[in-house]
Amino acid sequence: MKERRKVLGLEAADRLLQNSRTRHAALLETMHEPNRWFTGPWLCKTYQDECRRTRDMIAEATISRKLLETIAEVFRYPIKQESFRRLLSAESLASVPKALIEGPTLNLLVESPAPRPLVNGVSPEVIELLQDWRVPPQVFASLRKMVPERQLKAARLMIALKRVSFHYAQLLSTLTPASQLVDPSRPRKKFVGVTADDLAIMEGELELLNEEFLYCASLRGMWALELTAARLYLDRLLDNGRVVRHLARDFPQHLARFQTVLDIPAGQEALTSQPGKTGLRRPHFVF
Repeated sequence: MKERRKVLGLEAADRLLQNSRTRHAALLETMHEPNRWFTGPWLCKTYQDECRRTRDMIAEATISRKLLETIAEVFRYPIKQESFRRLLSAESLASVPKALIEGPTLNLLVESPAPRPLVNGVSPEVIELLQDWRVPPQVFASLRKMVPERQLKAARLMIALKRVSFHYAQLLSTLTPASQLVDPSRPRKKFVGVTADDLAIMEGELELLNEEFLYCASLRGMWALELTAARLYLDRLLDNGRVVRHLARDFPQHLARFQTVLDIPAGQEALTSQPGKTGLRRPHFVF
């Protein structure tokens, strides 16, 4: 009896998994976009909110990279000195993390998937990316207006930002360049209080923000690992009396900066621990 229940349980789990994989494909057959579109004020507010949210997430994602760049910059001069390298070798500290010498990884090789036939106008890769998310059918209605490459980018943004919603998908669709729409000749919707120039500025800024965010999101985990390795190595370095005395004698400023860097938090708390910045911000579109 127990064996039979176990088999039935496995069969039920398999059916559930299959249903999850095919759920979104089935939704595509009945998807439609609501008649209610963004109004001018709604578009402006949603755009500003999403830009602000994306900037905050970019700032959080780059904490590790900036700390790692600082550590590598401080370490660069001492490690060039032969006497310091000999000391590290003598103290079994010659295995320096690569990122500590070269800085953070700035590029990841990502293979582009081979094109596959669309499913009711939606890229199969997009369906697979979203299969574990609860996706309103209207999201697919917005996605199908875009070319497959743009669909894939939009899906990655929605997942990374945890914004798998119709409103965000419609914002992306509305601010998609004409060249990335399935029907670029189709007249763009006009919004009260928003000129064509305004839309062009919004479109350009959102594109730049999204590119930067996806770049940071793709490397965030790598930067965190590299920073952890670098800080652990610095801990070992500053726990070694001979090394500390050598740094204090020959590189006192670098030693002080090493100690300062190790006191800087590496997580999200670094954002709140830093004093408020003053000066001009990068100009961006404001309504």
